[in-house]
Amino acid sequence: MSIRDKEKVDQMPWAKERIAEAQAALDATGNLEDPAVIEALLNVEKKCRLSNDSIATKLVAATILQMCRAKRAWATHIAHCTLLAKRRSQSKAAIGGIVAEGLAVLEAEPAEMTDLADREALLKALCEITDGKMYCEGERAKLTRMLSALKEAAGAVGEAADILQGVNVETYGSLSKREKVDYILDQVRLMLAKGDRVRAYILSKKVQRKTLLEDDLQDLKVRFYKLMVEYHVLEDEPFELAQDFFAIFSTKCVLDDEAAWRDALSSTAIFLALSDHAPGVSDMMHRVLADAAAAPKLDALPTSKALLALFTTDEIIAYPMPDHQAAVEDHPCLKTAGDDVHLRWKKTLHTRVVQHNVRVVAKYYRQISVARLANLLGLSEDEAERHVSHMVSSNGLYCKIDRPAGIAQFHKPKPPDEVLQDWAGDISKMLNLVEMTCHLINKESMLHKDVLGL
Repeated sequence: MSIRDKEKVDQMPWAKERIAEAQAALDATGNLEDPAVIEALLNVEKKCRLSNDSIATKLVAATILQMCRAKRAWATHIAHCTLLAKRRSQSKAAIGGIVAEGLAVLEAEPAEMTDLADREALLKALCEITDGKMYCEGERAKLTRMLSALKEAAGAVGEAADILQGVNVETYGSLSKREKVDYILDQVRLMLAKGDRVRAYILSKKVQRKTLLEDDLQDLKVRFYKLMVEYHVLEDEPFELAQDFFAIFSTKCVLDDEAAWRDALSSTAIFLALSDHAPGVSDMMHRVLADAAAAPKLDALPTSKALLALFTTDEIIAYPMPDHQAAVEDHPCLKTAGDDVHLRWKKTLHTRVVQHNVRVVAKYYRQISVARLANLLGLSEDEAERHVSHMVSSNGLYCKIDRPAGIAQFHKPKPPDEVLQDWAGDISKMLNLVEMTCHLINKESMLHKDVLGL
């Protein structure tokens, strides 16, 4: 029969007497090594444990650690945390009490344990104690985070990220939804700081976007999308950036802060302009212009409103854009990742303007001379041909260039099968009309015959 199966024997009165005697011995000698102090209490703890009295066991264990704390004997404190937790058939209540005493030392204000080596040793000991114990999962999450913060403060960002990443906090039932999201955001932040963008993206997928729409998680929503901005900037994904900034703009706490919504909304417009043309991009541009919250605020951002209007209108955009070029290129959102990325965004803006202009020309012309096309785009003939070729290769446009004749043809000829189908369809429509006409003529003829009595 195991200890836990035995009938409980109440040892609390006896344990309190022994604790009082040990405390008196400590007050008299001031020495934790005195056999009447910790050694005597360890014997008391053993008897309480064997008697299956978890409450008394917890009290004795906590008393031992409190004595060590009072004397600032941190090495002894850490050693007895591990010793008491690993004793045979130690109760959950006692282990919970040991962890609670350790956390009390670490969270004390002002800090009692000032030596970083001692703090790290205690944190590692408590993490080892709580490992695999579901009833201590909340404490384990907190301890791991504290250990990670200690490593980060010491400059070991990679090690801090690895420590925190090892906690699958989304499976912890004892933590609230807010605590879980906050924890995951810290994991993502450290992975980005470490430079591991792949793992940062994987961790970000643990956060459900619909969860962030709750009113009490507004600050975490803004934090999350700012981290996604940091990730997508380095991944060169302007449309994703536009969605991130618009999600930030759509947050109530941001709408109440003029500086915040100005930055978010103007960044949304700029990154939509920088996005490669696609139905989703075009749809989002129109949605932003028509959005109940964004539309009135765009009036206060003339550059952003003009930029969206230019890219949603089938007209040639002059480059550089009059009145708006400098404001767009100097926007802070384009400078967050350094000069190289800023230069890349500027080149991308020019490319998107050229591509928009090519699509406009293709809409209004079946064919055009390459020289005239280059003139409309404000480029040399070679550059114009290069941009058109890139759009054709990426399936964004149909164009066939006759170099000897210098003609660009945007009208796609139909294959023979399609021509035949169209012809068959036209013939079928014509025969239906002839049949309907004959029917109506016969109907009128019969009516007139009846009227005349023929």
